[in-house]
This record gives sequence, structure tokens and C-alpha cells, in this order.
Amino acid sequence: MEFNELIRKFAERFGIDVPEIVDDAAAFDADGMPFFIMRAANEDGSEYLVAAADLGEPPPERMEKLYEALLDAGHAFAGAGGGVFARNPADGHIWLQLREAYASIDVESAIAKVKALGEAAVNWRDIIREYREGASIPEAQMSGGLPDDGTGADSPPGLVMV
Repeated sequence: MEFNELIRKFAERFGIDVPEIVDDAAAFDADGMPFFIMRAANEDGSEYLVAAADLGEPPPERMEKLYEALLDAGHAFAGAGGGVFARNPADGHIWLQLREAYASIDVESAIAKVKALGEAAVNWRDIIREYREGASIPEAQMSGGLPDDGTGADSPPGLVMV
């Protein structure tokens, strides 16, 4: 599967414009949050698909509780959309990332994985904002329960290719 084909099919599925692809990477905006899909290679030449979202900077208060909630959500990937949480040491931002062997995916499975990661990323971005504002976090959100918007829409919220 060619990366261009994957991105084109992804855009078709969600009814958005095909983004510019630069060096086997495409970026889009998911409800105001940077989200990237790229094709990369290991030193041995094996290729993988990466999807990653910048969830933002954690709040200065209650960080230990937020990190605890992120670790809990990452258990069995239940609240992480199949991805893993990471902290960028350069700026302290929290990221949600997914890496899959390129040879093991097809268009449909890649779209499903990226969609699940996008939904979880938007959910956790909002949780981080709520921590910043000091509001209580519903247990369903912390444990990975994504709110159902009732529309039955197949697209992650606010998905826009850039």
C-alpha cells in the first residue's frame, strides 16, 4: 500500500480535502489539535506507520494525578485508542502516539487505528484542559470511555486536513 493511497482513502472516508504530503508525512487539525500521520523506517529498513497527536502542555498543578490517569488509561491501551502516551522532553507536551508495522496493515485497518487514536487524543486533550482549569474529570473519561455525540458520525470530531 502506498502512503499517498492511504492518505487519499483516509480523506475520502472522512469527507475532507487530501492534505499535502511531504516526505511521507501528512498533517491535519483534529478539533484544534495538531495530528500527524507518517511513514517512517527503522535503521534496518523496516517501515512503519506512525500517527501522533500533541495533547498539549500539562498543567502545573495536580500533575501526579494527571500522569496517574494517563498511565491507567494506557493499561491494555483501553483509554488510549491503541496508542501510548509520551512526554516530549523538549517542551513537556504530552503526546498520544501509535506505531504499526507498515507491512501488517491495510487501508481499512490503518483508517480504523488512526480514527480510534484521533478520538482518544481529542478526549485526552480535553481532559488535560479540564485539569488545567481544576474541574473534576468524569470517571468514564479517565478510564477511556469516549463520549458518544449521538450523531453516529464516522469522523473524529473536528477533523480537518491541512
